[in-house]
Amino acid sequence: MRKTYICLLAVLTFAVSSCNDWLELQPENNQVSDEYWTNKEEVEAVLGAGYVRLRETMEQQLVWGEMRGNGLTTGSGAISADIFRINQWDILPGNDFVKWDKFYQVINYANMVIKYAPEVVEKDPSFNENVMQSYLSEAYFLRGLAYFYLVRNFRDVPLITEPYMDDQTAFEVAKSPSNEILQQIKMDLEGAVEYAKEVAPTVWETKGRATKWSIYATLADVYLWTEEYDKAVAACDAVINSGQLGLLEGVVNNNNNWYRIFSEGNTNEGIFEVQFDFDKSQTNNLVSWFGTNQRYNVTEHTVSLFADSDEDIRGEGSSYLDGDFSVWKYLGSEAETGIPRTYSDQNWIIYRIAEIYLMKAEAMVMKGAGSYDQAVELINQVRERAQISAPVSAVSTELEMLELVMEERGREFVGEGKNWYDILRVASRNDYEYKDYLITQVLLTAPASSAPIIRSKLLDVNSHYLPIHLDELAANRLLEQNPYYDNLN
Repeated sequence: MRKTYICLLAVLTFAVSSCNDWLELQPENNQVSDEYWTNKEEVEAVLGAGYVRLRETMEQQLVWGEMRGNGLTTGSGAISADIFRINQWDILPGNDFVKWDKFYQVINYANMVIKYAPEVVEKDPSFNENVMQSYLSEAYFLRGLAYFYLVRNFRDVPLITEPYMDDQTAFEVAKSPSNEILQQIKMDLEGAVEYAKEVAPTVWETKGRATKWSIYATLADVYLWTEEYDKAVAACDAVINSGQLGLLEGVVNNNNNWYRIFSEGNTNEGIFEVQFDFDKSQTNNLVSWFGTNQRYNVTEHTVSLFADSDEDIRGEGSSYLDGDFSVWKYLGSEAETGIPRTYSDQNWIIYRIAEIYLMKAEAMVMKGAGSYDQAVELINQVRERAQISAPVSAVSTELEMLELVMEERGREFVGEGKNWYDILRVASRNDYEYKDYLITQVLLTAPASSAPIIRSKLLDVNSHYLPIHLDELAANRLLEQNPYYDNLN
């Protein structure tokens, strides 16, 4: 972990502009000392660096959230051996895609703001208490979100709430149990709500920086994992009833309006989107990953989810292209036109309002059979927006109801980094009551030749989490490898 934190020592000496030039912040290779924290602009610069680091985790978010599930698979183009092995459940501790350093960089920048921002109030008259609390709210959100990715992928991880500022700071930290990590995440997010903004001065800030609604969205997700379903419903209702967000109308003037979520970005549907802007030299590799180099494709299983309705505006020509299985939502300028994007600056969407409807539906299912009709109503709202005329009806068992929700999530969030987490969340509830569900779902897209080996791995629940990278183990003697990987190298 020492290696992880040394790369964070930086002086951020630039001013913060009023537009999303702020997200071009890049730390210089010097140390953030105690003397650095003198004014509002310096606090905001460190906060901005946290968002920049989050942006740099985008491919890990994609790989961690998709490549162990059944929604995406490796494409026909060049693919790294590390990504291929994750997709094939041949994961070793030396795999570069199990490195967690960038997420801990996000956490460290958040920890810096949380510790030092209150001191700046006394030094800078323009930095009043309310503004400071708003910045703290964003820092707690970033820390909570980063830990949420870590706990879902590694289970037990080091819990660090103090910033790494110099070589005197202890960098060898043992893992904390996942339940403690989840408690810290809830504390961070629940505490962040009070001072969070509802809207920001610009659209990109409202969608690209933490607001009450992005915090509530993350809380709803966390509560689903901690099996606190009444709290999940309440968090979803806070977003749905905010008056600030809503499902886009599915078709406008005979055009596929759903597609605007991705082609345009920062729509009324977006809650939290990692920002990119070609005009400011802020680009990503989505066109390359899904198009030019065909690194990732949709699976035949994903295509099959759309087979029951030719009305669904999210299917062929929108989420994916028929034949080459490209994820068209990231490649095209408009749905069903075949016209490619000129450049790659699509926002990476972490939460949007359709997910709030489906998270609430999932929570209602888990509240019992008496809530199944309410769950189905929420699913059908998402389906109606997709122009599907035939509603789904409640089914008899909890697992069947959960499958209705998961199948709808599979249609709505193709390639958005959600698929594996959906499978794991359903399976692991109530002490892995539905472990067979996880095995069945993963094997839907496994090659027949390797299916028996993958199945044997999945029977051990420890294999559902990633190994700690060898570099981290070497740098931090207090770390212990995740149990499944003790004897692998």
